[in-house]
Amino acid sequence: MNTTKFISSQYDMVSEWMMGVIREFSDEEFRLEISPGKNHALWILCHLVASDDDFSLYMGKGELLYPEYAELFSQGKKLIPYEQCPSPKDAKHAMESVIEKNRAIYSSLKIEELNEPHSLVKDIEADYFKTKARVITAWQLHQVYHTGQLASILSSAGKKVYG
Repeated sequence: MNTTKFISSQYDMVSEWMMGVIREFSDEEFRLEISPGKNHALWILCHLVASDDDFSLYMGKGELLYPEYAELFSQGKKLIPYEQCPSPKDAKHAMESVIEKNRAIYSSLKIEELNEPHSLVKDIEADYFKTKARVITAWQLHQVYHTGQLASILSSAGKKVYG
């Protein structure tokens, strides 16, 4: 298996796990918080939509599907109440659409692109992510981190998360 196929396969696996966890939530359970006064599950899902949507910008392969999510849920944005978020149904649909967009990006990646500067780099020395390969690694770790939070929320609600 070549490098880009491996990376694409890894993205598929992480996304399938993430969506498997997300599908276990009832609408009411999306109100649950990771800890008192902290992010609720719906905010985390919407944050994942925003961050995974901007992956295409860093890869130079597309535009945002959901700019309204970026405005409310990007890194550094403040927690907003559950009632002000998109519905769980809409957020799940948005996540599925972003995953499909990103699957197409992953399948189009060429090995030689991985060490290129990502498309939003302004100063390669100062930029933490620097290359497309580092963006891929960071974005997938980000998905795993927040999926773990969502699984923890479900577990604390008494749901069995893993089969």
